[in-house]
Amino acid sequence: MKAAPEVTPHQGKSYELEYTLFRGTDKRFQAFEAGELDVAVGSAHSVMMAAAQGVKFKVIASLSREGGENGFATQYMALEDSPIKSIADLKGKTIGINGARSSSEIWARLALAKNGLNPMRDVKWVALPFPSQGEAVRAGKLDVGAFPQPFAAFEEERGGMRTVFTSTDGIGRQEDLMLLLVKEDFARDHPQILRDFLSDLVAATHFYVNSPEQSHQKLIDAKFVNIPLDLSLKMRKYEHPMDARVDEESLREMVGTLREFGYIDGELDLKSVVDMSYLPE
Repeated sequence: MKAAPEVTPHQGKSYELEYTLFRGTDKRFQAFEAGELDVAVGSAHSVMMAAAQGVKFKVIASLSREGGENGFATQYMALEDSPIKSIADLKGKTIGINGARSSSEIWARLALAKNGLNPMRDVKWVALPFPSQGEAVRAGKLDVGAFPQPFAAFEEERGGMRTVFTSTDGIGRQEDLMLLLVKEDFARDHPQILRDFLSDLVAATHFYVNSPEQSHQKLIDAKFVNIPLDLSLKMRKYEHPMDARVDEESLREMVGTLREFGYIDGELDLKSVVDMSYLPE
């Protein structure tokens, strides 16, 4: 939407976009709660945990999905010559994640538990930014690192590493990855602006998915990504819901998983959190 505003007809007319970058979810939610942001992006796990903790917002759209038959799934990779051949070989090993209670940790915990390992005792967790995990694995500081895109594509292109398991081995299904949320008072006070914004989001999603060479080049030209065009085009992609609708069933299962791990206490009524009424029909 920022790199190709010409595909978003309402932008600059009914609304203006100001973008603020945050390196971590915690800082983003602090700014959101402080009223510094009207709309925010968050990983689905973080958003559900925030809702359970009483942070007030409405989930209004889904930006991307993890796993499934056609979508990319986060790769957990080791060195090519590592003795680790399967999840069962991870006992006593060190696994990289990008933060405590992050999606990368939850998917790995699920995969370990499904394969008879205790995520609390049998492995060591080390939190590192995704861009640093490749070098950490190659330097022996991690036995296995977590690689979403484009970091998985970088390591596959470089060579010398292989996938031990993926997020799908943990969740066993596709689920919403990145969600869009809005302050409740902003939605109440500016419903038409929100509808225009989400209409443009859907239009931008169609452009991104259906015109990959043009859209990826625009992202590169705007310096949002530092990836050669050929690598950007051939790397496996996350699935983007073309209507931006939230997969409520996957969120219900996600909440159950978070409750099982003790990350959420009590019930979380998704009907009070998800509101897709602002999306275009």
